[in-house]
Amino acid sequence: MVTEDILPRIAILMAHTGGGHLSAARSLAEALETRARVTIISLVDDYVEFPWNAMSVAYGPWVNYAPWLYHLIYRAFASRKRVEFTYRAAYPLVRREVSAAFAADWPDIVVTVHPLQTQIPLRALRELGNPAPFVTVVTDPVTPPIAWFCPDMDLTVVATEPAKQTAIECGVPPDRIRVLGLPVRKAFASIWGRAKPAARSQLGLDPERPLALLTGGGAGIGKLLPLARAIARRLARATCGAQMAIIAGRNQILQKQLQSEPWPVPVKVLGFVEDMPNWLAAADLLITKAGPGTLAEATCAGIPVIITGHIPGQEDGNVTWLEQHGAGIYAREPERVGQLVSDLLRPDNPLLAHMAEQSHALAHCDAAEQIAQAVLELAGRPGRAVTSAPVRHPTKRNLTLKEWMGGLYDNR
Repeated sequence: MVTEDILPRIAILMAHTGGGHLSAARSLAEALETRARVTIISLVDDYVEFPWNAMSVAYGPWVNYAPWLYHLIYRAFASRKRVEFTYRAAYPLVRREVSAAFAADWPDIVVTVHPLQTQIPLRALRELGNPAPFVTVVTDPVTPPIAWFCPDMDLTVVATEPAKQTAIECGVPPDRIRVLGLPVRKAFASIWGRAKPAARSQLGLDPERPLALLTGGGAGIGKLLPLARAIARRLARATCGAQMAIIAGRNQILQKQLQSEPWPVPVKVLGFVEDMPNWLAAADLLITKAGPGTLAEATCAGIPVIITGHIPGQEDGNVTWLEQHGAGIYAREPERVGQLVSDLLRPDNPLLAHMAEQSHALAHCDAAEQIAQAVLELAGRPGRAVTSAPVRHPTKRNLTLKEWMGGLYDNR
């Protein structure tokens, strides 16, 4: 039995900008269990200061109410030179905090699942004298932002061939790129083939009613309320006798609005859920935005998807990917979505079963295990030993006023 003190120490970098980054981090941590000491770190949320630490809080409202602005910024940074200039400008402002995060738990390997935690933490790690392998796991499968890619990474993991081509165009050496899929937890791999009535009964739902599952991801993004109203109206007039579950994520205002609605069909309203595998196992149809983590989980479950929206730029390819393979349908207007839901859930409609097969055919349910193995292989490379006595760097919270002012001067 391997004792914990000789296991490699792996730091996984993520942020709460949506639920997909946390899901990816947890999936990798699960795959590495018993083979590594894993620490999940959010440099953005827990170490750097304002305004950087406000990004996660602002992400949901920003994408919900000003997607045009998000797309404008996405396009403005569709240049490797602009991205590198921004990283160079930001580095002096966050260097001390990022260095403190690594000094607190000196890693043997670093894995990032967030595009804004690539070049800056890599530079901080190297300046501390830590040569640990650094791995990027890209969680935007088809049209990832350029910020994901850094040529100096030891390994870049992508989900599709188009993403690999983007990485190469950004200067990442092809021999440091692997196409392995998006990491999902083991529980999603066991959904396919489960009896849906039993799964619904386990969740306290009517086991005989088909289930339409509506979600806006971890942040509760999208026009869920008008969509839910339109779907409920259509289902109330349909003969399929369906029910609906709505996951509002961390959007508490939306959750309260949904709970106060007088629904004409059975509806279950939930906030952020930890048991998403059980809800996908119970569902016959998923209605959601084009979030990559949710779509990857849906393919493992073999669930047909109606995509109701996407983040402009980085999620464009997700929509095309699912539609081209016959696993999903893109529809933005609530009435159109309601019509599709009621039609697909008709007992005599063979399209739902066909879409389910096509969805499962896209799945990479073992991606987390494959990525974990690739990460651990890096730890065994010769010449990659990490010193065991790190230099401790204080965080800003531990500095005296004189030291803090000195730190400001040093960071200029």
